Amino acid sequence: MTEEAPSSPAGGDYQLPSGERAVAGRTLIEERLRGLRRSVDRDLAPVDVVLRPTKPSSRTHLFEEACDLYWTELDWEEQTGEESVGEGELTEMVFPGLLAFIDALLPRNPNHEPDRDREHRDVAHDFLLWLAARLVDLRSERPEDDAERRRHRRQELLTDELIDLVACRLYGLSSDEVERIQER
Repeated sequence: MTEEAPSSPAGGDYQLPSGERAVAGRTLIEERLRGLRRSVDRDLAPVDVVLRPTKPSSRTHLFEEACDLYWTELDWEEQTGEESVGEGELTEMVFPGLLAFIDALLPRNPNHEPDRDREHRDVAHDFLLWLAARLVDLRSERPEDDAERRRHRRQELLTDELIDLVACRLYGLSSDEVERIQER
């Protein structure tokens, strides 16, 4: 997987961010993780170890699948507005396929410990970085048209909340911990 320009839904060529975008994305993730640590009052790092890196071709394929799911489900929500509640959306309901895919990348044993033999934690990290860079891009863009501004703002809010949901799965937060985070 090469690290280059921002990806677009039309191109289908999803790449990890590089340069300033990568730094901005990593910074956003670190800030978010600090907030999660404060919310759950525990360290998140020990479970986050990639013991078996995913084969490069599989890693690229799985990463691109995650990006495709993001764009497909975001587009579907924009077309249908099915998950709108008041002025917001239920992010978990906007991205059900994507979140199920993330869960499949991070399987757990019956004792709720990560299944290190079957997981693709590196792919989940790649996608989280891509999402963070996407949010940085959204925050830096300034659409001129009112309708485009509203659409853009919805994408920004959904992507922001999706980052939390992916991070919670990646760092193995319990349902109680996730509820505490969502209440803040």
